[in-house]
This record gives sequence, C-alpha cells and structure tokens, in this order.
Amino acid sequence: DGVWESLIFETRVKRHLLDYTTTAMQFSDAGVDRRLVTWNRIILLHGPPGTGKPSLCRALAHKAAIRLSDRYSNSHLLEINAHSLFSKWFSESGKLVLRLFQHVHELVEDDDAFVVLLIDEVESLTASRSASGSEPSDSLRVVNAVLTQLDGLSQHPNVLVLATSNLSGAIDGAFLDRADLKLFIGPPGLRARFEILRSCFAELVR
Repeated sequence: DGVWESLIFETRVKRHLLDYTTTAMQFSDAGVDRRLVTWNRIILLHGPPGTGKPSLCRALAHKAAIRLSDRYSNSHLLEINAHSLFSKWFSESGKLVLRLFQHVHELVEDDDAFVVLLIDEVESLTASRSASGSEPSDSLRVVNAVLTQLDGLSQHPNVLVLATSNLSGAIDGAFLDRADLKLFIGPPGLRARFEILRSCFAELVR
C-alpha cells in the first residue's frame, strides 16, 4: 500500500499502465469478441537494471485490484523470478514450468479472483529460439511450454500477466508478439530526479 504513489516517473507511464490494465480486464469480463479487439493481457516492461520495473508491476497489481474490487472479491499476486527458476532446475525446467502454471490455472478457475502473474527477468524463460542452435533442447522445451501456458491463460478473463526484462533483445519473438503493451522504463530524467530528491528530503524533515 502506498507504493504506487511513491513511484516517480517523468512521463505518464503509470497512467498509461493503469488505463490499459483496467480497460483490458473490463473488455475480457464483458466478453468482447477477441476477433474484433485482440489482446492477451500481457504487459512487458523492459529497460536497464535498477529502474524500478518489478516495483512498478507490484504497485500496478495493487492499484488494479482496487479498481476492480467491485467485480473481484479477492486478488492474488504471484511472483516468479525466472532466472533463479531456470538456473536451479535446468534439467527439469520444462516440467517445473508446467507444475507452476498448473497452480496458476487453479487460481484462475475462481471467477471471483483477480490473478496477476509477475515474471521477473522473463528473458530467462523465453530466450530467443533462433539464437539457441547449440543450446540444449531443454531450453527450447521451456520456451514452448511457457508460450503454450500463456495461450491457455489468455482464455480466462480474470488474469493479467506482467513481465520485466533487462534484455528485451534476447526474448523470443513469439512472446513479444503476445505482449499487448511493451514499455521502455529508462533511468529518471532531470525532472524526475528532482522530484525523487524532493520527496526524500521531505521525509527527512518530518
């Protein structure tokens, strides 16, 4: 609580994210024909490390849950550190991805639940298949499994997928095509830095 208000960006990034999220969820809930308005409810935030991408995703999940509270009585935020997951369970990563998404599917079966899936460092699970000629086949199975599971989740109107990446150029094109919204989150500009320092000094004075 309060994270959304504390995040300072120079552009209208926060407003754009919140407007897209609430509109997409309302379209899904209303059963708008996806052949007329195509969306997968997948957002990708990319940019250099240390620019607050995961924090922005967590804050967005909280703010969206409040906005949609009249429709969904409870909300869930599931965070996945893709890099750690893939490194630790490399030989079994494909099976682990399936078990992980099985848990997500169990949550979205509840029509009264709003589910947000946050995948940090998504490039670890969706590495470009065109650049993996000499890589073990397990990495290809992981990408295929993730894409298949995301397609399955898109059929449910109550789930939102947020992904972050420091290396968007390494992400498979099929995942990028599925992302409805791709936003670059860069270092703060002069005005944003001033506002950040001003808010810090205001806290110190208190």
